[in-house]
Amino acid sequence: MKAALLEKYASDGRDLVVKDIPIPEITDDEVLVKVMAAAVNPLDNMIVRGEVKLIVPYRFPLVMGNELAGVVEKAGNGVKDFQKGDRVYARMPLDKIGAFAEYAAVRASALSKIPDYLSFEEAASVPRLPL
Repeated sequence: MKAALLEKYASDGRDLVVKDIPIPEITDDEVLVKVMAAAVNPLDNMIVRGEVKLIVPYRFPLVMGNELAGVVEKAGNGVKDFQKGDRVYARMPLDKIGAFAEYAAVRASALSKIPDYLSFEEAASVPRLPL
């Protein structure tokens, strides 16, 4: 799958690269989401510049992106609220981001179902606080 990776912090924010990486494996409490839309917010810029490294010391390469909307591809064994085909959106937990990719492994507790009246693009931009 294609993903936007940060390989090192960069004060000018120009060091994201798009590369092919494996589709992430999910744990029992996670959902594999096929990403249809992702939002860019100021936190993404802060991460690229290294401004949050004392709070969350990310390891490189890092798949960037905090907010997404997509379709459930697969649910972990412990996930009861989501099933394949559900339209979902998330504000990913800070310790495991990765919305700028074709697929993302997301904790079920960070997901919500998209209301029928929202598009993927609209849902990706809706603020949602992680649990």
